[in-house]
Amino acid sequence: MEAAETREERSKHTLQTLISEARSTQDALVDLLGSKQCLSELATGDRLPTLHEATLLAAYFGVSPALLMQVSQPSLGVSLRLGTVDGINDATEPVTHAARLLAADRLTRDWGFKEPVTPTSSFAPSKVWHQAMAGEKTAARLRAYLGIEDLDSIEDLTGLVESLGYPVEYRRLPNNIHGISVPEKWGTDTAWVILINSDDVWSRQRFTLSHELCHVLQKDAGHVIVDRVAMPDSGPERVANNFARHFLLPDDALLHKLSRHGKIDSPISAAKLIADLVLTYGISRDSLLISLREARAPITEGPYFEYCKHATVSEIMQLSGNGELWDELNEARGSVIPSERLTRQVLDAYAAGLVSLQSVADVITDGDAEAARHELSGAGWAVPDPAGAAHA
Repeated sequence: MEAAETREERSKHTLQTLISEARSTQDALVDLLGSKQCLSELATGDRLPTLHEATLLAAYFGVSPALLMQVSQPSLGVSLRLGTVDGINDATEPVTHAARLLAADRLTRDWGFKEPVTPTSSFAPSKVWHQAMAGEKTAARLRAYLGIEDLDSIEDLTGLVESLGYPVEYRRLPNNIHGISVPEKWGTDTAWVILINSDDVWSRQRFTLSHELCHVLQKDAGHVIVDRVAMPDSGPERVANNFARHFLLPDDALLHKLSRHGKIDSPISAAKLIADLVLTYGISRDSLLISLREARAPITEGPYFEYCKHATVSEIMQLSGNGELWDELNEARGSVIPSERLTRQVLDAYAAGLVSLQSVADVITDGDAEAARHELSGAGWAVPDPAGAAHA
């Protein structure tokens, strides 16, 4: 009887088939993987690809990493809007990290450690043909669905998104990426993790998070979505941008603020209006200026609109007398802020002895088990030494 084909052999045949069908050149794959040796090892079946390599190859060929790793696991699609090889490389590390977060989320939920959620199964986003209108209508529907009045600001946007069941992590992403939303399909269910670039200013982060939420609600399932600084003006992007603007700042709220500020007749009064809207509703300055144009606000016809367009947000805040507050809101820029929802799930499961320290580390310390041990010990947890038994 013939011996069963190994995972390495199946992975080799899969890779060879993908290369043949895509008519890929060796140079392109060497550029992708970083060396001829890596490509040779995988193409000859000497070893299985790492998760990082599988994610790179999956993005390049438009398949799931599970296919290349030859494991039974949820489908992590990585084909949409990652672009060419040059565009894949910079996003692979955070996408690989997101895959680990999704694994921790799935594992802890399987053990019964699931934070309460506000279900969105009955929420229906707008699918009208007019993309700008689809985004605006979806924003209005979600506000109504969650009981948020048009004049109300959404103070804890991260908490709101996580309450819908979508973990959010703030971390440094490549300079040209604002955010990444990564889905994982498992049976009939799809889970999502959202990563936001912590190097962006506070209001930009909030706009990006709202933008990513729209991608989730629109059920762009099966595809990693990488929102770059320079994005094509595609349909999904127009829908998501309009959703974010109107979810954070509905037209009624904008008109209400405009009526309270009155005539804009100086750089200071213009700066006060912009600062008030940015600080109250947490909308990005650039998106706000678009909203003001669409509302045909008087400020857009005066000389001070150009000042607000070209000055930095920090300069506008300083001129309006809100410099200190703006600095406080941006104190955490550049820091890693793990998902509170996922942290609670994994720590509860760890306390019950059901997941490893490594699972905790994947969520709270970017995979560094020793750093996780140090953090837990400092917080009063009885964490065994590496040679000891699992935490109970």
